[in-house]
Amino acid sequence: MNKKQLIQSMAIKMDIPQTQVKQQLDQILHVIHQGLSEGEKIYIPQFGTFELRFHLPKIGRNPQTGETIEIDGFNQPSFKAAPALKASLND
Repeated sequence: MNKKQLIQSMAIKMDIPQTQVKQQLDQILHVIHQGLSEGEKIYIPQFGTFELRFHLPKIGRNPQTGETIEIDGFNQPSFKAAPALKASLND
C-alpha cells in the first residue's frame, strides 16, 4: 500500500474527503519527522516506537583501489513494533 492508497482507504473509513485526510496524514508525518530530528522517541501505544539509532564510525575499504577509508557515524531512523501489533499480525 502506498501513500495514495492509504489516503483513499482512510477517507472511506472515516467518511471524509481525501484532501482532508491528506492534510492530516501529512501533519502526522511532519510531527514524527520533526520529533526524530530533535532526537525524540515517538511512541504510539499498540503500534510501536520510532527512534534514531546511531551507527558508530568504522573503517572501510575502497574495493577498486584497496585504500582504507573512514566511514563517518550516522543516525538512522528505526521502528520497533509493539507486542500488541506483533500479536495481532500473528493470529
